[in-house]
Amino acid sequence: MTMARYSTLQIWACRDILRRPFESLILAAATTATIAIVGIMLLFPRAVYDTVGRLLKAAPAIVVRRIDAGGWQPLPTRQAVDAAKTVPGVVSATPRVWGIVNGPDGPLTVIGVAPGSNPSAFNDLLPRLPGPGQAIVGPGIAALRIDDILQLEGAVGSTYQVIERLPDETGMFTNDLVLVNADEARKLIGLADGYASDLALEVFHEEEQEAILADLAAAFPWPVRCVTRRQTAGMYAGGLNRGSTFASVTVIPAVLAVCLLVAVNIRKSMGRQSDLGIMKAMGWTTGDIVRLQLYRTLAVGLPSAVIGTCLSYFLVYWPGTQWLGTIFIGWDALPPKLYLEPVGAITVLLEVAGLVLAPLIVSALAPAARTATADVHELIEGAGSR
Repeated sequence: MTMARYSTLQIWACRDILRRPFESLILAAATTATIAIVGIMLLFPRAVYDTVGRLLKAAPAIVVRRIDAGGWQPLPTRQAVDAAKTVPGVVSATPRVWGIVNGPDGPLTVIGVAPGSNPSAFNDLLPRLPGPGQAIVGPGIAALRIDDILQLEGAVGSTYQVIERLPDETGMFTNDLVLVNADEARKLIGLADGYASDLALEVFHEEEQEAILADLAAAFPWPVRCVTRRQTAGMYAGGLNRGSTFASVTVIPAVLAVCLLVAVNIRKSMGRQSDLGIMKAMGWTTGDIVRLQLYRTLAVGLPSAVIGTCLSYFLVYWPGTQWLGTIFIGWDALPPKLYLEPVGAITVLLEVAGLVLAPLIVSALAPAARTATADVHELIEGAGSR
């Protein structure tokens, strides 16, 4: 009997929704939009942070750049490598050749690669190395396909045949990269033979990164700037914190929307007190009325929550959502693909759905619970005045 009563209440709740389809549709649309907006604002900074953290694990422990009063300067490769290896704790020093050149649609970052001298981050990304006249492009250079011709303009102008594309999963760091032969990269960026753009160092222990910075600076015969992997992560985290602050400000209208939904829901429930009085006069218990209100709210709220969370997920993680990157980070090209941290993302989405649904449910149940102490005749009197 109990199961049959619950089933009847659920059917009654659905039929009651159909009695006021426009009202229910508006509530569902508002709930969906609120959950989607709040979910996007909270999920996007977390997605970027997870992606950066995952990719930084493959970054060098320390990057050393030569500087002077005018800024960055190329460093002599052999002298720099020998100086770095004199510091206890440094296990490898890899010279890197890279710079900014002009591509068909704007600036691109060129990196020179050569057998035996590539940073460890590229070891698993390159199925083959580019030879003379060949290039491997990042996922953000969407207009180019394999076997297309790429025109680059730097210190000199050159054309390259595209032979591979880097994986979408690395787009946060490789979005606008072009990998070419190391000798050709030097010509493109105007770097003399025997010189490198910087050094990528690996250390014996992760904890040694900050400890050996002073020894590194003293080991070189010219001023250098050393940046650790942890410092790089901190710089990204600082930028994301500013984006999170902006996101928090933009969430305020969504919170106000939740308050408005609650107010409208309470007003709607209070306007139906006469209906609740008639139900009690017909033998309905307060528990039956509360369950009816709960089923009616969940029948509208749960599908809205599912649709809203799915929208926020796809708008954050689906490739091509360029407007989010433009707002928060300033991307002006094809945005990189973000990495999904399942546990964290699901937790955020459940929190957002609960944040919106809980006030709606309470606002629907409170007027129904009030009928437990209200006089039935007083509730019914409103029926004739409507």
